[in-house]
Amino acid sequence: MRSTSLFAKKKVVIFDLDGTLSESKSDLDKEMAKLIAELLEERYVAVTSGCSFHQFETQFLAKLPTASNRSNLFLFPTCSASGYYYDGKKRKFYRAYSNLMPKQAVKKILRAFKSVFTDINYPLPKRTYGPVFENRGSQLTFSALGQEAPLELKRQWDPDQKKRLIIRRHLRHELPRFEITIGGTTSIDVTRQGVNKTLCVKKLIERLHVNKNEMLFVGDALFKGGNDHIMKSTRIQCIPVSGPTETKQLVTKIVHSTHL
Repeated sequence: MRSTSLFAKKKVVIFDLDGTLSESKSDLDKEMAKLIAELLEERYVAVTSGCSFHQFETQFLAKLPTASNRSNLFLFPTCSASGYYYDGKKRKFYRAYSNLMPKQAVKKILRAFKSVFTDINYPLPKRTYGPVFENRGSQLTFSALGQEAPLELKRQWDPDQKKRLIIRRHLRHELPRFEITIGGTTSIDVTRQGVNKTLCVKKLIERLHVNKNEMLFVGDALFKGGNDHIMKSTRIQCIPVSGPTETKQLVTKIVHSTHL
């Protein structure tokens, strides 16, 4: 784990959500919520994820302490295809920008998945839980076992990402003008070309007037093909974590570095 002194000059900390701050599609636990609230008192905090804003509201925002400094919090759902900032007067988050997916693009993506599944003889699961495809407005998400699958089943389906890497490789031939990334434990996210998690870095620099040396990203999918990997291209410091437990240790160090 890094020395706390390395974090002293970081003004903005960006987190992935699923697999980083919480387990896949699970609520933020009390310990993590408390740590994020402490961090918000001293730093700007941003969260970027493939999930929808509604999921941000239920899984993340609703679990933060009421007194948390939300003015320092920035949310970037659907892999930063949209951004939500806090309005202190109205005491709520508003959508600052959005890159909606045209209907024709959604149809094209669905056809591409169907074609790829045929080409690779993809074995359809015997049972799925909720929608397998979800149009999140600015992103189309494929969840192999369905959006509501039990976490333990999702963990077993593709623990080494090999299944999704094969699907992704074939999809890239079918959809050369789209961003295609692996997210969560069973998902593949598709957004418009140029719309990916790195967009939040650009938006935060414009909004907060910080430089890249003052920014830090924390995520569990920084491996090649993962939906965090592209953050390395921004040249901000990126720290991989294995899950929420390691993230808690890291956030504790960052909070302590404030007082050096």
